[in-house]
Amino acid sequence: MTAASIEHTLSYLEQALIPEPAASDSAAVARRVEDPAAVGRLASRLSDELRQPLALIRNAVYFLNIRLGTDLDEKACRHLTFLLRGLQELDGVVENLSALAGTDAADRQVADAQALVAAALDRAQTRPDVTIETDVEPGEVLFCDSFQIRVALINVINNSIQALPGAGRVRIACQQVGQQKRIVISDNGPGMSEEVRARAFEPFFTTSPHRVGIGLTAAQRLVESSGGTIVVESKPGAGTTATLSFPRPEGPSVEQAKHLDNTAG
Repeated sequence: MTAASIEHTLSYLEQALIPEPAASDSAAVARRVEDPAAVGRLASRLSDELRQPLALIRNAVYFLNIRLGTDLDEKACRHLTFLLRGLQELDGVVENLSALAGTDAADRQVADAQALVAAALDRAQTRPDVTIETDVEPGEVLFCDSFQIRVALINVINNSIQALPGAGRVRIACQQVGQQKRIVISDNGPGMSEEVRARAFEPFFTTSPHRVGIGLTAAQRLVESSGGTIVVESKPGAGTTATLSFPRPEGPSVEQAKHLDNTAG
């Protein structure tokens, strides 16, 4: 990304956002979105600008890993691991920016809920002091765009983990409620005030000075793109629960889809 492109991108940011006094929660970093269309343009431009240098860095890391992987000492291996982890986090930022840009249409199909949750946990920023509990039965399905919903799940799971100031628990469950299939992600963290909860999906609103504040916004747009909804419930001292609801699956079940694949093969 050149200096000129950075300056141009920052001008988009200035148009999209104006400063606002912090919320009553002293930790809140509050920025009010003035122009959603400008946010979309900003997100689109940033994601486009980031893809090329990220691809170059990824290729360089892949080459170094193949060429030097067996010859690296422990310290060099550790730093290579940090680099790969950083690339993974930046990939997540680009995915979220793409969601904010709203340029990718959903490709809804029957998806294996258990596999989706497992894939999301593989990319989530887990910590040794956080216990992850899952309650998703084999054969549970969602009708959604599996790639987009994987990104949404990563964002919500990361949000729950980041909300825990120390050791804690995050629970992920799949539920059938009427005609809806739901993925419920809950934590036993400190919870949110009503004022913060009401702004949870607002672009660039965050309670952490070290976060951009687009994860839940992107998750909401991705879930809605698959015809679903996402709701966050929270109270101070009582943790937070995010519920992702999807319409009834259409088409064959996971077992039927596998049978059809085997028959075709």
